[in-house]
This record gives sequence, structure tokens and C-alpha cells, in this order.
Amino acid sequence: MNATWNGYIGAGDYHHIEFSEPFTLEANVTYNYTIKTDSYPQIHHTDRLEIDDGVITCDNFVDANGKICYGWIPAIRLERL
Repeated sequence: MNATWNGYIGAGDYHHIEFSEPFTLEANVTYNYTIKTDSYPQIHHTDRLEIDDGVITCDNFVDANGKICYGWIPAIRLERL
């Protein structure tokens, strides 16, 4: 499934991405996301982040300069509607 950023929504310095069709994330299933950004995101300085709804892990990501970063998670927010 793909989604595209369509501009800023409301106040704030963030991008809001909506998917064209709703989908459900199932428990005990591993999902892999590719998020591409042109700006340097905020960072969680860990490779594993426990949140209320589960765990987010990140093996690595490549920044806009082509540098491979390990042990960090780009700060994203997944919202439940």
C-alpha cells in the first residue's frame, strides 16, 4: 500500500500522510515500512522503542546524504482512527 504527502495540515512542523483506503494492523504480525523524507527527522536514540500498542524497531535507515544510521529510530507517529 502506498501513500503520498499532500502538504501540511493544521499548525505544526510535521508531515501528515493519509492512505487512500483504511487497513488494520494485526497483532503478532511483523510489518516493514519504508518512509522517505527530504529533511532530517527527529530521532529516538535507540533501535527498539516500546510503545503502548507494541514495539517499534529499526535495523537502520539511510539519511538524505546517503549515510547509513544504526541504533536510531526516525520519529514517526502512527495514529489509530
